[in-house]
Amino acid sequence: MSREHWMSELPPQVRNMSIINLAIPGSHNSMTYGINSRSGIAPDADKSIRRWNRFFPCFVRRWAKTQSASILEQLHLGVRYFDLRIAQHEGKFYYVHGLLSMEVFEPLYELCQFLATHRQEVVVLDMQHFYDLNVVQHQQLHKELLYMFGERFYATTDGSLHECSLQRCEELQRQLVLIYRRCPISLPVQFWPSSSWPTPWPNKASVKKLKEFLENSLLSRQPSQGYVSQCLLTPTGRYIAFRVFSNLKRTAKRVDKELHSWISEQVPGPFDEKQPPRANVFLADFVGLKDGQFCNWIVALNNKLDTESICMT
Repeated sequence: MSREHWMSELPPQVRNMSIINLAIPGSHNSMTYGINSRSGIAPDADKSIRRWNRFFPCFVRRWAKTQSASILEQLHLGVRYFDLRIAQHEGKFYYVHGLLSMEVFEPLYELCQFLATHRQEVVVLDMQHFYDLNVVQHQQLHKELLYMFGERFYATTDGSLHECSLQRCEELQRQLVLIYRRCPISLPVQFWPSSSWPTPWPNKASVKKLKEFLENSLLSRQPSQGYVSQCLLTPTGRYIAFRVFSNLKRTAKRVDKELHSWISEQVPGPFDEKQPPRANVFLADFVGLKDGQFCNWIVALNNKLDTESICMT
């Protein structure tokens, strides 16, 4: 099922809610689908990855690649939150996850084209980690991002994230929220800081412990913030050693299967400090599995938004 227009198809009263109160599908390490047999070691790779890649590069690729769907395929599946890890390598910016993927702006041009033909859709770009970037290179990246997307950014001067509804974005002709984390220099007004959208890392290798982490960490969410629930495992060396002939995709299938019931229990929507926090963005590996079932589950959570919760906005 295509979800390329799911935001524009929401009821008017839901489109008037803040995007931090919607259930939004996201992809983890979104641009790793570009990793291939020509991918070299990236600046974020630790010693063990570098050692394994010398002798078993196929093995490393199987565990470095977290997505197989392209950015356009992800957008059509309904993904509206993209988790990006960026490094500088030989004078260029690349997406990375142990290995180099494609250059940063290649998929962003495709995103530009998508936004131009989907005026009522809003995307969150989360610049999650940076590797080997100095101050000058951060300045260069800022400049190129601003040049590419220009007036499409929902800026900090446009209002708080609590005011950032799909309807307001349409009226202002905004389609992008960009989070730029851990920046060593002042951010342009078009970019949002880490504190605006927490994304706690579970760092768990079992679904049971992952579920416990997701439940407990969600309790720390503040009403004025966006929030990311990372529905994924982080394989340890031991985990991988017992699954030498497996890959991260099989792990993602198991997570989807065992976490489905927990996901289906979650409720988006506004809340105040006296109420239990509600869910917002859900992040996963291999979002294209089973025709994007993960994205379908998340988008469907918005059906739970009732008149009472909408009135709280």
